[in-house]
This record gives sequence, C-alpha cells and structure tokens, in this order.
Amino acid sequence: MPLRLSRFSSSEKYYLIGAAGLLLLYVLPYAWLGEGAHLTIHDNLDSDFLYLYLLKINNTAFDFRLDTIIPNMMSGGPSNGIPRSAFRTGLNFEVLSFYLLPPYLAQVLNFAAVHGIGFVGMYALLRRYVLPEPGWAFVRVAVALLFALVPCYIVHGASVTGQPLLLFAFLNLLNHRARPTNWLIIVLFPFYSFFVWAGLFICVALGLIGAVAMLRQRFINWHYVGGLALLAVLYVASEWQLIYGFINQTYISQRTEFDYSRLRPMHVGDSLRRSADLFVWPMFNTGAFLTLGILGTAGLGAWLAYRRGDRRAVGWLLGLPVLAGLICLLHGFYHYLVVWLGNGSLGMNFRVFQFDRFYFLLPTLWFILFAMALRALSGQQRNKPRAITSSNNIRLVSLLLAGQFVVMVYANKEWRINVGKLFGAVTEAEQPSYRAFFAEKQFTKIRTFIGRPPESYRVICLGMHPSVAQYNGFYTLDSYQNNYPLPYKHAFRRIIAPELAKGSKKMRTYYDAYGCRVYLYTAELGMNYLFGKTSNAAVNNLKINANALKEMGGQYVISAVPIRNASQNQLRLESIFNDSESYWKVWLYRVL
Repeated sequence: MPLRLSRFSSSEKYYLIGAAGLLLLYVLPYAWLGEGAHLTIHDNLDSDFLYLYLLKINNTAFDFRLDTIIPNMMSGGPSNGIPRSAFRTGLNFEVLSFYLLPPYLAQVLNFAAVHGIGFVGMYALLRRYVLPEPGWAFVRVAVALLFALVPCYIVHGASVTGQPLLLFAFLNLLNHRARPTNWLIIVLFPFYSFFVWAGLFICVALGLIGAVAMLRQRFINWHYVGGLALLAVLYVASEWQLIYGFINQTYISQRTEFDYSRLRPMHVGDSLRRSADLFVWPMFNTGAFLTLGILGTAGLGAWLAYRRGDRRAVGWLLGLPVLAGLICLLHGFYHYLVVWLGNGSLGMNFRVFQFDRFYFLLPTLWFILFAMALRALSGQQRNKPRAITSSNNIRLVSLLLAGQFVVMVYANKEWRINVGKLFGAVTEAEQPSYRAFFAEKQFTKIRTFIGRPPESYRVICLGMHPSVAQYNGFYTLDSYQNNYPLPYKHAFRRIIAPELAKGSKKMRTYYDAYGCRVYLYTAELGMNYLFGKTSNAAVNNLKINANALKEMGGQYVISAVPIRNASQNQLRLESIFNDSESYWKVWLYRVL
C-alpha cells in the first residue's frame, strides 16, 4: 500500500476499512475459540475479572449501601466477607456488562470495545491535532491501529485506551470547539474507566495541560475548566462508595501495613533500574510493549528537525521522552517518599492510594510521540504542509511503522497464545483456557460430593488460585484482594505461620509487608499457585495451624497437589476429582 505524505489521498476510507478488518482479526481468536481461549491469569482471572462476576452472582452489582458485605471470600474468624465498597461501582459500564451477560461474553465484548475506542480516539486526535493534512491519511490510520493493539488489561475498561479520545475532547474545548460530542465523551468516560488506577492521574494531567495553555493565552477558558470540573465530579459520583470509604476509613485496610522499606530495596541503583525498566517496557497492566523503537524514531526525528531549524518539533520530540522519564522516576523512587512521610495521616494516604500511577499515561504519551517523530522524519513541518518529502524518507516511515507493528504483535502475549491454540501449537497443559481454568463441571462434582449449601462451610485452596473455587460458588477463607479489613490478614496468618517460618524470607515479606494474596503458602510450593494435572508436584511436609484453620471455619482443603502428610495436619482425603476439560486434578481433604 503506497504511502502518500505530500498530497491528499482519497483512499483514506480504504485505510480505515483495512484497519477495521485487522481489528476484527485481533478479536477473532477470542470469538472463534469461545471459552476455549486463554485469558491472562495474573491480576485478571485470579482477581479483577472474578470480582466483576461475583457482583452478579451475589446480586450486589447495584447495591450502594455502605454496610453491604460480599461473603464469598475472607468470611471467617473476624470477618464476614469483603465490604461492597471495596469493589467497582454498579454505575460502571463494565460492571453492567458482566451483570447482563455471561462472563466470558462480557469479557470479549469489552475487549472489542476497549481496543476499538483506542483506535477511534487516537485516530481522531491525530487527524485534528497532530497529522491533520490529507496526505497523512495512511500514517494516522496506521499509528491509531498500533495504539489500539496496546495489550492493556480489559478489567480497567477504557482507562488506558480511552485517553486519546478524552484528550481530543478537551483539546477541542481548549480550541473553542465545544460540540455536544465532546461533552458526551467527558460525561461517559468516568463510567468506563477506573478512578483509582487512572482517573485521578488523567485529571491531574488535563489540569496541567489546561493551566499551561491558559497561562500562555492569558485568559481563562471556562469551557475547559467546566469540562475538567464535570469530569472530576462524575468520577466522584461513579466511585463515591470507594472514595467515601477511603476518606472516612469505614474500615482499616490491610494496605495501611504496606511496608515499602521491605518490599523494595532502599538503594538508588535499584530505583534507577526500576525506572529504566518502566521507561523501556511500560507496566504490564497498562499495556507493556518495547518503547526503544519509538524512542529511536524520536531521536532521529529530533536531529533532522534540528538541522531544519524546526525548534518546535525538537521541543516536542525531546520534551515528551523527558516527561515519560520523570513519570518513570516517580514510580522508581516513590517508596522513598512513602518511607520518609512515615506513619502519619499523609504518609498513610500515600501508602494506601499509590500516587505514583501516572505510568497509566505512558502508552498514550509514547504513541503521540511516535506520530510526531514520523512527521519529523518525513521532512514535513506542521506550518508548512506543502514541504517536499523524499522517497527515502517515505520508505523509512513505512519501515518504522512495520517494525512497530511487529513489536505490538509480540507484546500481545495473550493474543499470540490464542493464535497458537487456533492452530494447535499451544496445549491446555501449557496455557489453560478459560474453560479449563475455571473447570465448572469438575467443581460441580465437588459441590455435589460435599452435599451441603456452599454458604454453610468454608474452603481453603492449595496449589491453585482461590478464584477458581469462588467462581464456582464456594466460600473461601483465602483470596486475592487489593483492599480488605486488616484484622483478617492477622487472623489468617495464624494458619500459615508454620509454613511462613519454614519458607523463604521473600515469601514472609510478601505476606507481611504486602498481604494482598491471602493464600495457603507452603515452603515446598513457594509462591506458585498454578499446578495443573500434568504437574508431578506434591507437598510432603505440610505444617499448618489446623486449630486456627478450624477456628476460622475452614472445613475443606481443595488442593491441586497431593498432601503426603495430611493426617499430621488433621486432614483426611475425601476424594480425588478429575475431568477431561479441566486444567486441574483436585484432591479434596476434610478438616478433622
């Protein structure tokens, strides 16, 4: 497909159709495989994905009472469950989609929506403000497609991919183009993103952009100010339960015990390494991809712009990487700030909320930089649209776009796994599918074998994520929660204290200084929670506090590995469960 930078191409609609076709291919493996597709487990199927589903099966998606409790996890001992306010609000579109649809279908539709929004938003932003000339049709469509392929976590909604569309709306307000569609974008965005992860930092960034622009223009743009106020108010409205609980401390969160001095080395070298890693490879849940190609493109573009005397382009091409670097340094050195602030109210707030999450802005920043760098490489200046572009530079721009496409395909690990499943190159043992991971048929057999209402007893899992049992209706003592009452962390620790004492210092630190994964840790299995039925692992010398387990209401252990000394821990093997569609082989133990 020829690249035409020096004149308008009437084929832009074909570029858009082609990009839409590629996005459909991006979604195709998930639709074709159905529940046989693999979905990312870490911070997804083990936690956030499950929470969206639990709100449905507990019929609490639209429960706005502050005293409502989700009883399916961490309900034992000092706790009856997790406060509803610790979960996403029912006003969120993602929560609504999981309430109305089967969970896997909701996931796929959100996958398509999130990446589609990314394409539309980046395309609109580039067409209006970065690459507006007709001759840039192919490049702006291509860059928008590449941004749409950012492999961000779908459970965050449009928190990452929706940023270009929101920026487009606010730049329109700043430039006196206050159309109804811009206001609609601002109104809808808080209800399809998450304030804690990205919303606050988006508001801060937009506030800084507006402040700088208005200082330069020397007047207050009330449309922009009104838009920012509206965005902030709607974020508060959409997440009012969570924000209210944070401000008023309706319960003491385990996050108050986050100990950054133990979680991260207090060494400047390590902090610089963490910052550099984030700069080169953004955080996994924001959409991780190698940025060196974009950085190199920006550097070459800045050099060519400098030779042409285009100071404006040089400023942007050097300034945006510097801004990205500052964001990464904030993350890398954030623990110094938290430790320095201590245990006072301010320090506690910085410990609990994690105000270093400006890194959620990085994917948008990098691709805006990429588009600007490609313009600079072409030899075309923003104020001189008729500048002549050489054929060599056209080929270079095309090559860089193709190279970045390869980078984005490689970055999409989940998608590549599913393509491998389509062609039989990836097995269930290597990468479990959604169906195999949650193993509904197998766990139905387990529930039937126990023969009691699930709410009448509590289970604990070994060698597997508790989310599997929770998804299948069991009430678990263990769970992966980012926010839960602190007394439960201490009570649960009594169960695993003997194993923590045997295990590594890393495992003890992970629980005591972090404690979001309240799991049945063992020294032999370590911090691995994924033992499939093809695994030969076993626990030969389990040592738990069985009395503490019984005091918290634990009556069954659902284990993905055999426990060789079960009787020494007051456990009795009841039965072994296997299923051809399941990833697991399950040993069910009764607590005596």
